[in-house]
Amino acid sequence: MRKLYNEDSFLFEFEAVVTGCSYHDKKKLYEISLNQTAFFPEGGGQPSDLGYLYPENQEALIVLDVQEKENQVIHYLEKPIPVDEKLIGKIDSCRRLDFMQQHTGEHILSGLVNKHFGADNVGFHLGLSEVTLDFNKPLELSSLRQLEMLANQAIWQDIPIQAEFPKEEVLVNLDYRSKLELTEDIRIVTIPGFDTCACCAPHLKSTGQVGLLKITNVQAHRGGVRVNILCGRRALEDYTKKQDNIFSISASLSSKQDETAYAVSRLKEETLQIKEENNILQTKLLLEIAKTLPSPEASCHALLIIPPMNDIAIRNMINELTLQYSGYVAVFWGDDVNGYRYLIGSKNRDCREIGTLLKEKFNAKGGGKAPMIQGTAVTTGETLKEIWISL
Repeated sequence: MRKLYNEDSFLFEFEAVVTGCSYHDKKKLYEISLNQTAFFPEGGGQPSDLGYLYPENQEALIVLDVQEKENQVIHYLEKPIPVDEKLIGKIDSCRRLDFMQQHTGEHILSGLVNKHFGADNVGFHLGLSEVTLDFNKPLELSSLRQLEMLANQAIWQDIPIQAEFPKEEVLVNLDYRSKLELTEDIRIVTIPGFDTCACCAPHLKSTGQVGLLKITNVQAHRGGVRVNILCGRRALEDYTKKQDNIFSISASLSSKQDETAYAVSRLKEETLQIKEENNILQTKLLLEIAKTLPSPEASCHALLIIPPMNDIAIRNMINELTLQYSGYVAVFWGDDVNGYRYLIGSKNRDCREIGTLLKEKFNAKGGGKAPMIQGTAVTTGETLKEIWISL
């Protein structure tokens, strides 16, 4: 079989003859082999090409998947095509170009990482929305940003890309990355000055066709680092989406676009200050409400049923009241329709015991330790008062 994608990565339409047709029981699809094809089969971390086959005197048939089996490229279709049938194949050129932009960009960055830090690319995944590169050494974001700039300089130089099958005597003396264990049919993709790597996938004809390379995320991974990149159209779409977000944020904060991080930080500090002040005010309010409780001399337990309030303020009040009451101090906040959240504390008793009682009475949810428990309960204020009276 002649693999046309190795000869011209921009060949999106071709003529061919069917050389085999069989049914795959597990996939419930027909396997079609041709005398030649421009469809790249899944491999090297890259999904397969998709597109159509146009047999003579038949409607177009969708190519749903392409795989390589025993050096034959297999096209998977829902309908059969007779052997010896002539046809025209058309691949999805937008998908192919997108994949080539991502894959060529990956080669440029991986070559730079290997050259400058001696790290190998030990994992590559080209998905429909993201591209991940796994390197076997930890790398700092600042270092990767420098390599990102070098990668884009390589793109701007529009360097011609070479893809060939070197003769054995040439290959022996060639220093290249990846798939070093292979011994035959080794295809070498060379970006002069930046990378030389064994690769089976179609690539662009020059680095300028990558358009743009952007690192979008970096995280520690298995003793090394996982890097997410976007190239070409994907990078532009990502930039546009993020810029639209910055437009919206800067407008909301009445700040310049390049000062939104500072504006958000300032807003966060102001919000924290307001929360702290609110906690203090709500604690004071709750302590005022607590003055309506029976005195510690009249009852060892205290129960407050209130509208929704700040959790921290409620906890602060319970800490205050447990110094006064020898039994359980409980606050339930919510309403009879939607249920209540609760916090119960005690200096002298095990709050888990009353937690068990609440679960038995109305299937309350929650838990905690002896000094304090919390949870939720669907009940009524009157029922809660009856329980506290009976303690």
